[in-house]
Parts: sequence; C-alpha cells; structure tokens
Amino acid sequence: MALLDELKADQLVARKSNDRLKADLLTTLIGEATQITTEEFKRGVTAVTDEKVAATVAKFLKSTKLTLENLASERARLIETGSDASKVDARITAAETEQAILSSYSPKQMTEAELRDAINAFRAANPDSNVGAIMAHLKETFGGRYDGKAASALARG
Repeated sequence: MALLDELKADQLVARKSNDRLKADLLTTLIGEATQITTEEFKRGVTAVTDEKVAATVAKFLKSTKLTLENLASERARLIETGSDASKVDARITAAETEQAILSSYSPKQMTEAELRDAINAFRAANPDSNVGAIMAHLKETFGGRYDGKAASALARG
C-alpha cells in the first residue's frame, strides 16, 4: 500500500473513532503532501510519490521536535517563576502524541554506521566524486532515511 493511501485510510479510521488530534494531524499532513508546486507541475510532476510523502512526514516531525524543545524551555521558565505550567503540560502531551503518530509513518532511519558504509561504498565506486555527488546519490538511493546534516558531515570528512 502506498504511504499516501495508508495515511488516508488511517485518517478515515481516526475520524470514525472521533480521534480529533490524529484526524486533524493526518488531514493537514495529507493536504501538505499532495500539493504540487508550480515548478513541479511545469516539470510534468502530477503524481504524489512515497518519497514526497515521507519528506513531508519528516518536515512535520522536525517541526514537532522544535515545538517540544520550545515547550520544554517554556515549562522550565514557568516552574522557575512559580507559575502554573498545566497548559504547557497539556500542549507537551499533545505534541508528544503528534510525534508518536508521525513517527509511525516515517521510514526507518539509517544509523550513522550504515550511512558511513553507504558513503564509503559510493566513494569506492566513484573515487573522483565530490560532496555534491555523494549527497545526490544518498538522496536518490536513501531519500528520507538519513539525517542530512550527519550525511553532509560524513561526506566532507
């Protein structure tokens, strides 16, 4: 089953079971993932691929992670000043739930060792390759399954 079809099926189940958080999150995710930009349309892209959906899930996960970090510092500030942090605690719980939902749709991430092995294998096959060529190969072969910053650091090293 394609990832987009899985999201749509799960969205329907969430709506039927009145799971508002999951239904709303999946609705937003589907909407974002299915948008085709003008540039993509000009290049002839009219279908949504699993890679694009996975990239959208990764984008949402990154945003949720940043939200959790900000909420944690806000909670610490409130506790330090003796203020009520219950509203922040509720938002943290919701963000953690969102993160768990999104994580269930993201592809298994490569470990640093697997990433290093993939880069070394590409370098062995292409000794004159530069960082750009390595990153292009990783994106084409392992799109959405690795941390771009870690890959870039390993490719440069």
